[in-house]
Amino acid sequence: MPYIPFTDEQKVIANSVDLAEFLRMRGEKLERVGREHKLIYYDSSGKHDSITLCGSTWFDHKNQVGGGAIKFMQEFYDMDFQTAVQELL
Repeated sequence: MPYIPFTDEQKVIANSVDLAEFLRMRGEKLERVGREHKLIYYDSSGKHDSITLCGSTWFDHKNQVGGGAIKFMQEFYDMDFQTAVQELL
């Protein structure tokens, strides 16, 4: 993907996206747990629910990694920074 010169404001907006709402629009399955949501997903080893979401932040308890919306898109959907920001905007 070609370089896109995002403004600082665009990066802040992208990283502030409510992940639960965004992921529901993408068709992901979420389960509400108190004030947080768990992302329910499947891979070759079965069903997983180790990723919790709260607003624009997330944490993967299994792999001990987390962050904001942009990093989520990079980690979970294997996107580069440019694509992640563009998707979130």
